[in-house]
Amino acid sequence: MNNTPKGLIIIKHEFFQPITNEECIAALPENWKSIDRQFISVAPAALRLENLYDTDQVQIAMNQRKFFIESVEPKLRANAGYKILYFGLAPIPLAIDLGYQFHNFRDIEVFQSHHVQKTWYQTSDHIATDTFELQVNGELNPKQKGITEVMLRLSVSHRVKSQDTDGVIENAAEIDIELSQPNEDSLDNKDKLKEIAETFKNVLDNVSDNESIIPVIHLFASVPTGLAFLAGTKISPNIHPLVQTYQYDATKEPRYTKSVLIKGEARSEVKWTDAELAEGMRLRQLAGDQLDNEIKDFLKKNKSDSRGRAWYLGLIPELDDKLMADKFWTNLPPINETTLKDDSIDAQSDAITDGFTWKNNIWYLNNGFFIALGKRLTDDIKLQKAYRLFLFHEGLHYYRHKLTSSTVNNIGSFPKVLETADYQADVYALLNDYGFSVKANLSISPVKQFFLDSIDVATETMWAFDDNGVNLEEIQIRRVNRYLMWYWQFVMIEKFGTDLNEIVKILEDKPVIEINGLKTKELNNRFYFDLNNKNSPHLEIAIFKNNEVYRHGSASNLPIESLVEGFKKMNGDLIKEVLRGFRDA
Repeated sequence: MNNTPKGLIIIKHEFFQPITNEECIAALPENWKSIDRQFISVAPAALRLENLYDTDQVQIAMNQRKFFIESVEPKLRANAGYKILYFGLAPIPLAIDLGYQFHNFRDIEVFQSHHVQKTWYQTSDHIATDTFELQVNGELNPKQKGITEVMLRLSVSHRVKSQDTDGVIENAAEIDIELSQPNEDSLDNKDKLKEIAETFKNVLDNVSDNESIIPVIHLFASVPTGLAFLAGTKISPNIHPLVQTYQYDATKEPRYTKSVLIKGEARSEVKWTDAELAEGMRLRQLAGDQLDNEIKDFLKKNKSDSRGRAWYLGLIPELDDKLMADKFWTNLPPINETTLKDDSIDAQSDAITDGFTWKNNIWYLNNGFFIALGKRLTDDIKLQKAYRLFLFHEGLHYYRHKLTSSTVNNIGSFPKVLETADYQADVYALLNDYGFSVKANLSISPVKQFFLDSIDVATETMWAFDDNGVNLEEIQIRRVNRYLMWYWQFVMIEKFGTDLNEIVKILEDKPVIEINGLKTKELNNRFYFDLNNKNSPHLEIAIFKNNEVYRHGSASNLPIESLVEGFKKMNGDLIKEVLRGFRDA
């Protein structure tokens, strides 16, 4: 640190308490205290240590990444030659994730907060341990094949116990980077900090060189915040697998819960290629044109068609009058009364929780939504249908269900309520798209194939919000149920949908279908299936239909394991095949 840099950019990662400019300056070498310096506070939320296990750190990471792109990175590039200094009081997953954002920047110095002396330092005269011995155990043989899961335990502040991690990921290769004497202040100089960070990088390189295809490394880290940040800078976007971080709480069971997936969460911040970004913008324009021209023209026609009659008769005048007679269906508005007639789609990308939001008649959607959907539906005709189904569905949510920005917060904590509202909105969207297709002279014959294709497009659109480029390891139970309902309706229409009335008869009866036997967990009052682990030896599937309960365990003609594999791979065909066996059992 003898060379004086051109200037300093000081990053204050202050989640747990403020970090003052004065205490940062006090930690600097004397010859740095008079040069130009710029402070940047990265603090998307105020957090308490005791609440971290149940905190949605993924959403905070999304905001953090957005802030980096919009506010931090431009300043870094505008001040080439300035040294970057990091001062952090942050959760370990968020420190790693912020460090990863700096992977293109190398002139970085990390300052640590001393737990005993309560000062910021790079070199401390307080020696916390007798020895500094770093060991790496369990590194993979580069020629070893067949490895699908890797668990990396990083023990620096405290020892990460194998009994706390064994139940989280099963049948994983285990690697340990550990100090012989872990201590919160064990890194009393920056050389020790750098040694561990480089060792971490070397282990990631080793995993990447292995002949197995390893998509994700599961990282359990007990480290100082500064080391977490520095380790994040060592993660390569092009060489290393995704890194799944975990939050620890000794009072919880399990003691580790999934936190931020480095490089994987918040799709809007993924480093898309120029070609992908260009395609995303084209598809955004395609969606905007569909709303501004085709849908709004249909809404005008629907207004006259629906006058004085139920919304579904404005779409299908010939429908049997015994169908859709329940208030659950009759008490809905025609599509022309929703806000869609005045809405538009934002022309720019943004970091939006769950991929989209609606405000003041504008739909804001992530680039990631368009890119992921474009990869799943490669045909523009199908994509236009997907946009219609999405807007018809969400239009009902916002207008009739009152799921606005002020009421939608934490709505996932009410899975049965949301499941029912979603099913109603899905059927509403399907029938409105049928009416749209009739008015637009699109092909609706044979009618069975029209609805099967529409359900395929609708479910692929749902998967686009789950598809982050890697297999799913967990999924909200309510989303599993939604997919099961619609793949069940697909196989029922496939066999029994002889005409339009029979198809609508199937659609108006909301299925009740569930699987059992997978491990579950609760986070922030939301319930998830662990797709890799069972809580009983046998998987089962059950459905309530015709006032009877039908229940089957896994068998050769009903391999429920294949259904779970379908969820992991986001492959609807695998799920349909199992449900056909259940339908015909």
